[in-house]
Amino acid sequence: MRHTISAEEFGVRLRPVRMEDAPFIVWLRNLGHAVGRVGDSATEVAAQEKWLGKYFEREGDWYFLIETLGGIPLGTYGLYDLRGRSAEGGRFVVRPGVPAGMPGAIVGLDIAFNVIKLEELRGTTVATNHHVLSLNRKFGFHQIKVEKNAQVINGQPVDIVHVTFAPHEWPAVRARLAPLAKVAEPQIREWEKANPNAGQPENWK
Repeated sequence: MRHTISAEEFGVRLRPVRMEDAPFIVWLRNLGHAVGRVGDSATEVAAQEKWLGKYFEREGDWYFLIETLGGIPLGTYGLYDLRGRSAEGGRFVVRPGVPAGMPGAIVGLDIAFNVIKLEELRGTTVATNHHVLSLNRKFGFHQIKVEKNAQVINGQPVDIVHVTFAPHEWPAVRARLAPLAKVAEPQIREWEKANPNAGQPENWK
């Protein structure tokens, strides 16, 4: 969906994904820590561009690029599969070497509950994606069930963990987690200074 939602805090910004982000998304989702844990991904830029073209026409789907305040791409986050006032959070991948996971997730949930005004946030995570499962526990998501062999990724059946989260829980959780994000903020700024060329496409190969 073409949207205009953008928000920033803790040294990161979430802004709408654009077509020119396709090379970064392909690189990011095919890194070792993401393959097999976030669903099948395009391996060619043209295929990713085709997917984005369909995404831009789809309602109830907000896809964000996570970037530094200086514009270096760090990861992605999405809110999609809108059902009434309930949506799924996902497509959450952050490049290694920079502690943008916690800040990006907090800003993402701020958007979900304070901007889009969701009444429920659902989540599905591959059971081997331990990083996201750990974040879910820190954020207080409630596990509903585990589906055995629920999806095939890279030709392999995987278990899917289902979780949910309600907006009335968010203020207290945010207050508890914000100090951790504040600790990450100067680290993100230092990473940005130390890696001025990390936003160049030639470094995504």
